[in-house]
Formats: sequence, C-alpha cells, structure tokens
Amino acid sequence: MRTASPLIYPVPYLGTYHHLDTITRIDFVWSCPLLRQYMLTASIFDAHDLHISDHNPIITYFDASLLSDAIKSARARQLGRNTRRVFKYDSISTDQWTAFADNLDKLCPIDPLVFDAWPLNQKCEYLHSRIIKAANSTLPSVTVGNTYIPKKPKDLESLCQSYRFLSKVAKTIRSLHKTPTSYSVHYETKWFSYYIRLNNLLFFYKNTFVTPITLPSFLRDERIDDFANLLQTLENMTLLLRSLLLLKEKEFQASSIQAKIDAQNDNFTNDISTFIESALSRTRR
Repeated sequence: MRTASPLIYPVPYLGTYHHLDTITRIDFVWSCPLLRQYMLTASIFDAHDLHISDHNPIITYFDASLLSDAIKSARARQLGRNTRRVFKYDSISTDQWTAFADNLDKLCPIDPLVFDAWPLNQKCEYLHSRIIKAANSTLPSVTVGNTYIPKKPKDLESLCQSYRFLSKVAKTIRSLHKTPTSYSVHYETKWFSYYIRLNNLLFFYKNTFVTPITLPSFLRDERIDDFANLLQTLENMTLLLRSLLLLKEKEFQASSIQAKIDAQNDNFTNDISTFIESALSRTRR
C-alpha cells in the first residue's frame, strides 16, 4: 500500500484508499474474539472536518496487559520455540543502559568504512547479533513460555475424548472398507472393545443421536457389503458429535471471555471504591 503525506499532496489525492476514480471502503471491522477480554472502550473518530479522508478511524483502547499476555507468547510461538527471552525495558536503570551501551561498543570494533561497504542484510545481521549479545549480558529479562493450555471443564474434555475415539473407530472401519480382504480375528477382538464403548457413548449422548442406532455385535456380520453400512453409520455419528463439540467449545470460549471481563469489572469497581474511600478519609482528616 502506498501512503501519502497530507503536507505534500493536494486534497483530491488524500485518503488511504483513494485511487483514480475508485474509492474502496471497509464496511465491517472484525476483531479476534480473544481480544475482547482486553478491550476497555472504543469510539469512532469523525474525520470529516479534517478533509484528509472520507474514512472515520475506529479508536480502540486495550488494557496494557495485552502486550505481556498475548504479543510475547505469540512471538515465541511464531518462532517455534517453547520459551523466549523478553527484555524488561520498563525496569532498566540508567546504569544498566550505560553498561549496555559500553558493552555494545566493545562488541562492534569493525571499521566504519568496511561496515559501509557491506550489503544491507549483512549490516542488519551484524548489528542484531551484537545488540542481542550485549542485552543478554546487561539488561534484565524474563523468560516467556508458550506451553499454556486453558483448562477445560470435565464434560468438555470428556466430549473431546469421545470424539477422538469415534474418529479412530471410523478410521479403522474405513480401512477395512477399502481392503475387505485384510479382515482377521484381530479386527474382531478390537471391535469387541469398541462395541462396548460405542454403546456407552450412544447412551451418554442420546440427546445428540436422536435417531436410533443399532451396532452389530460381531464385525464379521458386516462383511456382506464390505463394511459400507457400518462405515456410513460411524461417519454420521462422527459428524453429529463434531457438531456438538464445536458448539460446546464456542460456548466455553464465550463464557471464559465473559468471566474474564466480569473479573476485570469487579476489580475495577473494587479499586474505585477503595480509592474513593481513601480520598474521603483523607478529606475528613
């Protein structure tokens, strides 16, 4: 995208999305649901009077904890690492900055003329490696991990396990359907354990499997059509259970976000109450 400065270009060419006689608009702004828990407020800024664009910017304010909770971990995940060192710039003293600068000077003894002759990429790699080395030895830092897994409710975790099990059974029967000649007593033994758990699953999620489903007691009975009917039944069950799983996961995410927002609101209310009480007590004194 090419940007234009309002101090240089005439008014007709201003605006981010103006091009010739075409104006592109964004009618909807979508935000990641996980950002909702950090959002404090949002407002639409009226840019009409500024005559620089016909777009009204959306100004959104987020809690500062978003930076430490999301961006650092996301960066670590992007690099494919389990941990990442993050420097605590907000707690660096003047002496630490001075030590960092002095250490960096010692790590960059290259002649300026030689440095100027290098390609841009080589310059960046040289400076980056020495800046990180100097920072590691002098600046305070903290290790950020990306192995956090939200704890799910027991019923949702049980549903996940049931879905994985059902997918596993369907995969086994799908393999038999493709190569019916591979059937053996080994599959019959496996089906015996599958059969018990599948019936328990049908009973537990009977509100999902509203249509009566009857599974064969013996796998050999399904060889007549190369397991096609059994495979169709299992795939339908898998589809229904997946739909339920997606619904429950969406409900869990929404409730988790709402709980976080409620907790923040409660903390804000308590802090305000404490502040007012403190101010009133000082006024009385």
